[in-house]
Amino acid sequence: MTAACLALFWTAALALAAGHVLVPLALRGLRPWYRRPVHKQAIAPSVSVVISASNEERHIAAKIEDCLRFDHPADRLEILVISDGSTDRTNAILATVRDPRVRVHVLPERLGKANAQNVGAGLARHEVLFFTDATTTHPPDVLRRLLPNLADPGVGCASGRPIFRTDAGGVSRGAEARFAFEMQSRDALGSIYSLLGAQDCVYAVPKALYRPVRPDLDSGFVGPLLILEAGHRTVYEPEALAFVERPAPDIGSEFARRSRIVLRGLRGVLALRRLMNPFAHPALASALLFTRLLRWLTPVFLLLLAGSNLALLDRPFYRLALLVQAVFYVLALAGYLAHRARLALPSALALPFYFCLLAASAAAGLWRLLSGETGQTWQTLRDAR
Repeated sequence: MTAACLALFWTAALALAAGHVLVPLALRGLRPWYRRPVHKQAIAPSVSVVISASNEERHIAAKIEDCLRFDHPADRLEILVISDGSTDRTNAILATVRDPRVRVHVLPERLGKANAQNVGAGLARHEVLFFTDATTTHPPDVLRRLLPNLADPGVGCASGRPIFRTDAGGVSRGAEARFAFEMQSRDALGSIYSLLGAQDCVYAVPKALYRPVRPDLDSGFVGPLLILEAGHRTVYEPEALAFVERPAPDIGSEFARRSRIVLRGLRGVLALRRLMNPFAHPALASALLFTRLLRWLTPVFLLLLAGSNLALLDRPFYRLALLVQAVFYVLALAGYLAHRARLALPSALALPFYFCLLAASAAAGLWRLLSGETGQTWQTLRDAR
């Protein structure tokens, strides 16, 4: 019994440390030694901008104008708007657009973003597909920043950097810190090997390399994995910006968003479980395990850590380990209470609070997976305030 508890304790502790700290730091440390350069060249291929829009009456006109301002030859640019079962005034607004570069396709039923993007890719007339969201705006140079990466024959997808709204609240502080650390780690992984997914509001793929994604899966995650399986990596271009129009995160919106990410991520891994075969795909399987699955399974490891620790309290070290866990959760609770009281949170409270919020949302994502949810479509919370 004691041996089993010891094994569970150290397995859980190492999994948590590896997923959240050790592997990200190792990637950043290895980057200078194993960097795979991207051979960029200034290119101007023809581009089809694909916008999936569902009930976007507030944003769609401005979004089209934003895309028409792109610093790209006008005769090599088209904007494809796929209205995904919209029931508001989106379709009526689209019917008034007269620019010949804009094409509209209306789907009678909402089947989700992946399906809309598949439809858009099939209708596209140009060489490169640029995927963006109706509520995202870009600097005019976004294509000029992103496209040179695709001149490298080993690159099949180039993903940019999203900019989110923030405020002084605890959720924003935790999210900002995590996002900065995450993007540095992803950049290192992309430099050494490949990104495992793309920022779904700002990425480009040569049409010839695009692989349709099953409608009930996450196109921004599964699509680049299919391209990687075919031998082309995804790279990160931090100069290609996307300004995401949604309120600064609060507990409810961040919980819902993160649980959906875990749900759709795990469904993607299950659908592509062949990629987890370490004999057929050693690098990809390892990357998925250490940079995705270990973090998505955080609530499982936290429960195993605490449960096995309770069975080992006859030893001084494990009494101290339990005390450390208790202090961490007390700090997280204090951060939550301070956030609810709208008080400024120091990092000592914001980070434990946000970590526990992520763990709780991951637990919800796991439960949704076991309950049979797909997350194929969802109600956005961006306009809730």
